[in-house]
Amino acid sequence: MSTVPSATGPPIVAAVREFVEREVRPAAAALEHADRYPHELVARMRELGLFGALVPAAYGGLGLDCATYARVIEEICRGFMSLAGVLNSHTMAALIVLNHGTDDQRRRFLPRFARGEARGGLALTEPHAGTDVQAIRAVARRRGDAYVLNGTKMFVTNGREGNTFALLALTDPAVEPRHTGMSCFIVEAGHPGFKVVKSISKLGYKGVDTAELLFEDVVVPAANLVGGVEGRGFGHVMSGLETGRINIAARAVGVAQAAYEDTLRDAADRVEAPAALADMAARVAAARLLTAWAAGMKDRGERCDLEAGMAKLYASETAHEVALAALRAFGQAGVSAGLNVERYYRDTPLMLIGEGTNEIQRTIIARQLVERHGERLGALVSHEAETLERREMVLAVRQFVEKAVVPVAQALDAGRAWPGELVRALGELGVFGALVPAGDGGLGLDLRTYAMLVEELARGSAALATVLVAHAAAAHAVARFGAPEQRARLLGPLTRGERLATPAWRGLAEATPDQGRWVLDGLAIAENAPRADVLLVWAETRETDRTCFVLSRDAPGLSVGHPPGDLGTRGVQRAAIFLERVAVSPADALGGAAGGGGASQDATLALLRLGAAATAVGLAQAAFEAALRYSQQRSTFGKPICQHQAIQLKLADMATRTAAARLLVYDAAGRGGEWPALARVLAAETACDVTLEAMRVHGGYGYTTEFPVERYYRDAAQLLSIPLEIDLERRDVVEALVAQLRPRPDERAR
Repeated sequence: MSTVPSATGPPIVAAVREFVEREVRPAAAALEHADRYPHELVARMRELGLFGALVPAAYGGLGLDCATYARVIEEICRGFMSLAGVLNSHTMAALIVLNHGTDDQRRRFLPRFARGEARGGLALTEPHAGTDVQAIRAVARRRGDAYVLNGTKMFVTNGREGNTFALLALTDPAVEPRHTGMSCFIVEAGHPGFKVVKSISKLGYKGVDTAELLFEDVVVPAANLVGGVEGRGFGHVMSGLETGRINIAARAVGVAQAAYEDTLRDAADRVEAPAALADMAARVAAARLLTAWAAGMKDRGERCDLEAGMAKLYASETAHEVALAALRAFGQAGVSAGLNVERYYRDTPLMLIGEGTNEIQRTIIARQLVERHGERLGALVSHEAETLERREMVLAVRQFVEKAVVPVAQALDAGRAWPGELVRALGELGVFGALVPAGDGGLGLDLRTYAMLVEELARGSAALATVLVAHAAAAHAVARFGAPEQRARLLGPLTRGERLATPAWRGLAEATPDQGRWVLDGLAIAENAPRADVLLVWAETRETDRTCFVLSRDAPGLSVGHPPGDLGTRGVQRAAIFLERVAVSPADALGGAAGGGGASQDATLALLRLGAAATAVGLAQAAFEAALRYSQQRSTFGKPICQHQAIQLKLADMATRTAAARLLVYDAAGRGGEWPALARVLAAETACDVTLEAMRVHGGYGYTTEFPVERYYRDAAQLLSIPLEIDLERRDVVEALVAQLRPRPDERAR
């Protein structure tokens, strides 16, 4: 399993990766510590055409889409985050001209931007106006065929080295609302009143110049008023924030990836690798997916202000957490200037602040959640980009959940009752045959669609989803590894839900040969064992490899222990399966012969992991939706609590983390290997955190059984041990990650 992003795709991504590996990484530390502008590297970026990354080919640019641009920025930031700053400010200025300039302005500026001759920057922030752009005081007054500009701009990237700036100023300071009096200008360096007051010393983000600029009676031609009309500048600037936030997210992913890779390489030389590597890998992968999600929406022309904000929020917080985890993993060496880890730690706060601080970002996200989703079920669950068949299948399950599951789930949980009627209804829908090929009577769904169905089901009942996950994994094992006779005999009833199955993949069972048959002794554990009709049990054999046996619930010598009263997923219980001289024929071995159990066990565990991860996402989604609805219905101090900042911060984090976990689960479905374990680690922890936050939003009501939030909270805890204890899951993931870098025994010998 590799969590290093692939350089496949547009050739520019591979070219940038090679540039970073050969030229950027070897030079980055010296440039950063000397705080020296990287002239040689900037020149190479010009040669690669990166200054025209988003400029159309008609104007001499590369004409990249936003998704490819994000990948380019990530690659650069794996080597030296400051370089991306040179590009981003420049690109934002170019986009303002591209999207809002006159034809004359496009002809004059875009080719120069694309060649890097015009080195762009954004002059927005002022000493008293940061995230609140409407508080600016810079003024541009019309005088004939020019404007006279006065004011101060702060934190201008490329302020000293740049020469062509997109600047926001007031052309009508008295008008209300204030933003209607703002205009955007392309201001070129060279006027005597254009002064660089100072370069600003920073914690990190060194090597690139960040300056304070002073404009004293600077004359700007009226032809440089963007769009040629006053009063539209605020909209021009704000329109670029989506791309800007996606850029910040991509930067954060690149730095996080670098910190993770350094930690992984160091762990390969240690006796015991830190368990934090699993969480680092999961967070970085999810941040990358969330960034690509927002960028894809941007490229399709969809509204993505919410999604771009979520990508920026999640990726920047991830970068800081991963950098901090790397610092901890390296110990004392991590704070040494001789390693890059301390640089990552210094660089990441910039992404928490840039393009709007994360605290402000959270309030914006929360408001958009209320405006765009309100009390509607399925908030932030959009499948518009999916195939029609997939959408119809998901919709059918969603409707079943809303009509049949949600109304009874709370009562079933309170009574610890077996959801028999719902199980029968699922059988009628054909969902139990989700992973059984169509030729065997099943739906033959791909794993991504299957994960979506499990998520939808878990939104209504995690217990019901647990039944499906166990059954689907067992049915898939029979369909994939079973002998023709086993498939013919079992798959029909399993697909229709007439017989339930569960895989008892954990335990200590042994199979010994006895007069042409096998005798099983030992112990195994399975979800929903008390209700299963068909049990898949893996046992060790002396003569052959591990073997999976297909057992009937009523087999002589087989008994199911009394299930304990678990905290969550009530009504669907895990129980021990006792085997005392259970005699089976060779034909009862999965596949019709002993051996080969390792492959079927690994495949089954992967499906259980994926199903548990999808269940956790559905549970988190349900908790978030409940909190969103309640926050609009409950008022305190004279207004709905969704208008209180503390609640807004929670809603934003809940939605963002759930979306990130969902994307990782969907991605893991298509990858296989250890990715389902990685997704399950992130999703299970997300469910625990989101359900707790939902309880906080509900206050005292969230602690009562009248509301489903306490059920979500209990179910989330249950998922920490399904199918494997979460810390054991982390250990397995870390072992797989580190194994990529450690030489095999035969290589050591050579």
